[in-house]
Amino acid sequence: MSFSYLFLIYALTILVTRIFLTFFHIHGKKILSIQPHHYMHGIILVALYFMIHWTVLLAVGTALVVDEIPLFFIFKTWDWPDDHWKQYHSWQSVVGAVLISVAGFLVVSF
Repeated sequence: MSFSYLFLIYALTILVTRIFLTFFHIHGKKILSIQPHHYMHGIILVALYFMIHWTVLLAVGTALVVDEIPLFFIFKTWDWPDDHWKQYHSWQSVVGAVLISVAGFLVVSF
């Protein structure tokens, strides 16, 4: 599978996730006291990649993680309030995800 195809899957994952969460502000059900976010699902997909070696899992998993990394810098923690949608859709979050993606693309392509 070519790198450009995987980067397209990566970019589409972020785009589709953001569009979906624009219209449907949903949370996963709490597990014990932990509120799952899509970066957690991304970490699981990346871990599965190392067992299965299917590169699509790596592309989707890293996209889900990178999409929420800017929220860590906004809140200074991984424990976000339930009403974090304004910050998730803020320009800082969008620009942060784009900058992290561009940096990752440049590192991997050179």
